[in-house]
Amino acid sequence: MAPVFLGAATMKEFKPLHINCGGGNITDKKNGIVWISDKGYIVKGKKYRFNTEPETKNVPGAPPADVYESVRRANVTYRFRKLDDGMYKLRMHFMDGKKVAKRSMDFYVDGAHLVQNLSVREAAGGVNRAYVFEAIVEVKGGKGMEIRGTRGHGDDVFISALEILPAPVGSVATRPADTSPHSPADMAQQLREFAGGHVRLVWSRTEVEEDFYVALNDSQLMGYDTEDGKGERIILQGSGSYAMPTLTPDGKGVVFTDQRQHKCFVIGFDGTGLREIAPGYASDVWQDPATGRTWVYVRTGWRDPKSPMVRYDLKDPSQHEEVWSKSATGQPQISYFQLSGDGRLAADGFPWPQCGVADLKSGDFNITAKGCWPGVAPDDSHRSFVFTGQHTSIQFFDEPGSNARLVNLATVPGWIGRKLYHPRWTNDVHYITATAPQWMPETELYLGRFDSNFTRIDNWFRITYNNTSDFFGDAWFENASMHKPQPGIPQVTPPPAPVVTVAAPAQAQVPGLVFLWENERAKNAILDDQGNIIRRWTAKYEGGTRPNRWFGADLRNGSLVPDEDAASVIAQGIQKSGQFTLSVDVSHFLSAPKEHSIIAFLGSADGKSGLMLEHDEQGFGVRMSIDSSAPTRLSLGQGREGEHHQLVVAYSDGKLVGYDNGVEKASTKVAANVSRWNPGVLLFGRAPGGASPWTGSLENARVYDRGLTLAEVQTKYGQAANLWKSRQQAQRVVVEAELLQASEPDDPVTIAPYMRSLGENVYRVTKVVSGELEAKEIVALQWVILGGKVLPSAEREEGKTYTLVLEPADVHPQLAGEHRSSDIFEPEMPVFYDVGS
Repeated sequence: MAPVFLGAATMKEFKPLHINCGGGNITDKKNGIVWISDKGYIVKGKKYRFNTEPETKNVPGAPPADVYESVRRANVTYRFRKLDDGMYKLRMHFMDGKKVAKRSMDFYVDGAHLVQNLSVREAAGGVNRAYVFEAIVEVKGGKGMEIRGTRGHGDDVFISALEILPAPVGSVATRPADTSPHSPADMAQQLREFAGGHVRLVWSRTEVEEDFYVALNDSQLMGYDTEDGKGERIILQGSGSYAMPTLTPDGKGVVFTDQRQHKCFVIGFDGTGLREIAPGYASDVWQDPATGRTWVYVRTGWRDPKSPMVRYDLKDPSQHEEVWSKSATGQPQISYFQLSGDGRLAADGFPWPQCGVADLKSGDFNITAKGCWPGVAPDDSHRSFVFTGQHTSIQFFDEPGSNARLVNLATVPGWIGRKLYHPRWTNDVHYITATAPQWMPETELYLGRFDSNFTRIDNWFRITYNNTSDFFGDAWFENASMHKPQPGIPQVTPPPAPVVTVAAPAQAQVPGLVFLWENERAKNAILDDQGNIIRRWTAKYEGGTRPNRWFGADLRNGSLVPDEDAASVIAQGIQKSGQFTLSVDVSHFLSAPKEHSIIAFLGSADGKSGLMLEHDEQGFGVRMSIDSSAPTRLSLGQGREGEHHQLVVAYSDGKLVGYDNGVEKASTKVAANVSRWNPGVLLFGRAPGGASPWTGSLENARVYDRGLTLAEVQTKYGQAANLWKSRQQAQRVVVEAELLQASEPDDPVTIAPYMRSLGENVYRVTKVVSGELEAKEIVALQWVILGGKVLPSAEREEGKTYTLVLEPADVHPQLAGEHRSSDIFEPEMPVFYDVGS
């Protein structure tokens, strides 16, 4: 190839680049051009395949058909750092192989908005038709070329191939018609009218759209004031980590957390007076209405949800006091702890994802919903909300757990139906801040205003206008108001929230109870004889475990793992008393497992000795081997699939007794010295090392440091049986259905700390195998990520027919707070849960 001159400054030969996006090397047999893998240039973007033959006759120089099948999607970025300065011809190849989708894609080349609101099907004239976009691009500054694609106002972005060629001599760089919106010249006045007076805002800005916790050291602390005429400004010069910036009650200061230094700070809104407050994560700033004293609430201990919440005097941080240690709070990356106006309640996770409100006076707390970003109203109304796992709505409560309703937040103009971030009450009960849309550089800061009945957001006001992500907004209103009706605003009936089970008030102490995990929605608290919380237990789902309809653990190739110190706490009680009882409720198990399976294990870390509740072809059983004495085994009888069983094993006075549903099944004298037993781990669904996994649902797991009597066992079973009887079976339908649109699972790394995700997939029902279903097209929620890993079953092929076992999604409240991987917006189809996924 003859040298190609790119300009007087370079005078270098350039070899054209032909890039196969998302695929490997492919040679065009017609001309010998090799379309190379994009691995050396891709920065971000997921692989995807259309699996369809493209029509290319209208595209001169089109790549081979195989190149169009592979694409990169979901916020794509390419960097070509070795390109010399000069003029290049850029060719971007597309082909849309989906019949059902809304595309509106945008591409930026070195910051220039060259491709705007592109629908490939419209541009190409139909589905499966190739389209090429060409532009002349000037590379300068010695930084090479960067190509960045975003979803714009559509449901995805993708690209099939890229070509970077020498530009014809004399070419002029393509100049885009700038249709991107800009902040209005009279924005301050518009905002004053929207808010009813003077407003200040703060937020964090970062170029890394996945860094929505602002954990990296590349964000800027931003501010806006309607009254000073400066527009938006940088409050603190220099990049840093400015997590959850919060305006002080007088609006003059900003408190934030530096996640690199593991400390929180305060700085004046004018950028002066930076000083440290304390180590830890600052979640709220509250002014005592009685004394006027301002406190900063900080979770101490870095990324440790079990660390106490401590409040520090803003003026004199040496004055501080502990305010909460009854349970773990928040999640490792963030503390949500927010105060009501009167300081009585605090919203948080206890810990995440079980969210609700704590009563700081009584020391009690109430789990209201599963989700994230919980908030409590800044007035004395005790209203609260929890952001749902779909990141599109909040569950709203007029009082803790009362009058639950869904409030749709995915109504931001231009981003209808799109996920958003950071819903946060301001100091005015009528307004929240939020950032939208999720996962995009175009994430902007918005103010949302509730209607007078807090049933919807009646209006949004856009604060920022840029192509850089804005996170963690907070707003201060000089004329902050509490709740009062706003005349002239039409009211609507809110959609009901999913039926939830609110944790009951603390009851009296249960003698000898040392461990308790009822379900993931319950408090799971150990109480003293006055009903005060001594300890709250938590447990995490591992592997394929997912919640069932009643918030219990549905164990499928997974396990339930309690807090690490569970076994040691239990051991202390057993060693003191020389007795114990283990009890669990099980259901939806295989009636006769072919292999020996462990329902519960309390024993040594190597799995060789301890107490094991087992299930095998012989039925339920207990095996105990805790010292050098001979192993002991009791048979608890058979269980049939579909039944509920409460299995109890109790030891006292040298006698081991096994019960099933309140009936003594077997007993024996044992020679083991239980007082010397020191179990190392407590596990449900497997033994240490993943051995002997059990499949079934489990709830109401309890350990006592005493042996329960027959009367107590019968009472416990009676309570469980009444609960089981009250549970209504969900209507189930089995169908064969063609997959029309599959949502690709999110990268597990980007959704942390979520470890599970549901995919939203669109199907056309071709046959009803059993049950009744009138709808022809449906959305099916299917597990795509469990235990932090993408499931093999998540890879589903569009156009293929699958058998689905469906139940209505609205009878599965446990799914309301789960993360969702979705490429679907504004679905107008009935939504089901594929219980077989």
